[in-house]
Amino acid sequence: MAAERNRVVPYAMSWEEPTYARAEGYDYDHEVLVALPPSYHVSPDRSYPVVWSMDGAMAFAVTSGVANLYIVGKRIPEVIIVGVGHRSENGMLGMANRTFDLFPPGSVWSDPGLAQDYMEDMGFHFRMSLPFMKGDLFLDFLVDQLRPALGDRYRMADDNALWGHSAGGGFASYAMLARPGAFGRFIIGSGTNGLTIDLEADYAASHDDLAARVFIGMADGEINHAPLCAQRLVSRTTLLAENLRLRGYPSLDLRTRFYTDRDHFTVMPQIIGDGLQHIYADLIPDLPKPNW
Repeated sequence: MAAERNRVVPYAMSWEEPTYARAEGYDYDHEVLVALPPSYHVSPDRSYPVVWSMDGAMAFAVTSGVANLYIVGKRIPEVIIVGVGHRSENGMLGMANRTFDLFPPGSVWSDPGLAQDYMEDMGFHFRMSLPFMKGDLFLDFLVDQLRPALGDRYRMADDNALWGHSAGGGFASYAMLARPGAFGRFIIGSGTNGLTIDLEADYAASHDDLAARVFIGMADGEINHAPLCAQRLVSRTTLLAENLRLRGYPSLDLRTRFYTDRDHFTVMPQIIGDGLQHIYADLIPDLPKPNW
């Protein structure tokens, strides 16, 4: 027992070497990035909640960095971060494939009419991509394939959060409604789509509760960016938050924030930090005492 008390717990998360996994229905691999909490290697009997971060390398570093800082500051419990996405060395091809991952079949990017015409005038013909949307397969990959595989390798608790921004936020909101219970915590940043709004109505028609802790964040600067307006990023995300609030689900803990003087990119660290604090607020009283 004395040896246990005298162990020195690092204050920094450790990053594992990237690995790669192929989802069913895909002909290429996804990169899987894992950051382990500070006490992981000195507490062999302990398991940890897991934050699943969309967009792989693009969001993994900032997500892990903010989580590490908030762990040190005792704002959140220690967590494992898992980033899933495309290799950054694939460049814009990876960004294109990201769209297929994060939008499920039947997605609505821009409303027919003004918004859709605007995007198509810019050269974005989203309707041409609809047959290639694999968001449903990607969700199954995360839950049914990758989670058990990583669970065999790491000490992951059965406590899973899903975080995504932009298209990743739309995917997180889709996952919340398409596979309720697969994740219990959600951080949704500046993104949803028309399909999600319909899914929310369908869910409400057959359910009287939604057991989840949810944080939704948006930025005022997104309204001043015409292409983001054409994607209805703020209006749809706001509508989702409003509808969830009005349902009055007894087991839903929802917090929404609208950030000023931020744009689509500069708002991300704030959404991550505030989102992590909200979705893990129920675990704060149970934080272990530090060893220093």
